[in-house]
Amino acid sequence: MNNFDLLTKQRDLVAAAFNVIESKSRVLAVNAEDDEEKQADAFGELLDFIQQTNIRLNKELTKLEDSKNK
Repeated sequence: MNNFDLLTKQRDLVAAAFNVIESKSRVLAVNAEDDEEKQADAFGELLDFIQQTNIRLNKELTKLEDSKNK
């Protein structure tokens, strides 16, 4: 895999992660609407989701980097 391919795959993974987080935030916002307690719960859930997505993204990026170095 050359550097261009690696950068393209990295970009695609980051874009996919961003899209998933954006979609999740919209769903949570719609479900919470004007209820402050639901908003607080949704915010906590979104933070957890972002952290989980970040962990998965970093694992995939590491796999890509490792495959490049082989």
